[in-house]
Amino acid sequence: MKYSDKNLLELEWNAFLSGNKESFAYFYNLHIDALFQYGIKIMADEDSVKDAIQEVFLDLYLKRNSNSADPYRLKFYLLLALKRNLIKRLKKERRFTETTNEIDFVPEYSIETRIIDKEQEEEINRRINKLLSQLPAKQKEAIYLRFNQALEYTEVAQVLNISVESARKQIYRAIKSVKELLKSENINFFLLFTPNSSTT
Repeated sequence: MKYSDKNLLELEWNAFLSGNKESFAYFYNLHIDALFQYGIKIMADEDSVKDAIQEVFLDLYLKRNSNSADPYRLKFYLLLALKRNLIKRLKKERRFTETTNEIDFVPEYSIETRIIDKEQEEEINRRINKLLSQLPAKQKEAIYLRFNQALEYTEVAQVLNISVESARKQIYRAIKSVKELLKSENINFFLLFTPNSSTT
């Protein structure tokens, strides 16, 4: 993030904490797409996801002076809050249980499009997403959070409610499995898993 961007973020955040509605809209617009893209992979009902997002932002606004969020980790905070909201909804629909502690996470990754030719994109995307769908639920969600949402390992661990070491293992195993699957499909994607932020 550039210095000027950091200054803007801090100015908007301070204004938001003071109750400025335009600054609240700034953060809403900054993160709404990422939240919707993540939420729809947990719960297919778009209206429910939109309602959950509205509740998350309303809660953020009402508790702006007491929550522990900061502008640099706000996306993580919102993703975590959204997941908790959606799990509550799934529990009401009896689609999530404490015994399995699993959600039917539906992957649709964009990372593979970085190094493929346009004329091959549709077919290769289909094949890769098919391969990724074979991974265990937690691995699918872990690599999505790490590579698509650029969360740190500590943040991925908190969203998945596992230890940081477990998060690293989940991602390592996922990458290893995908590499093996890609090799069997004769697809060489050495840049497939390049995170959007520095590792921790």
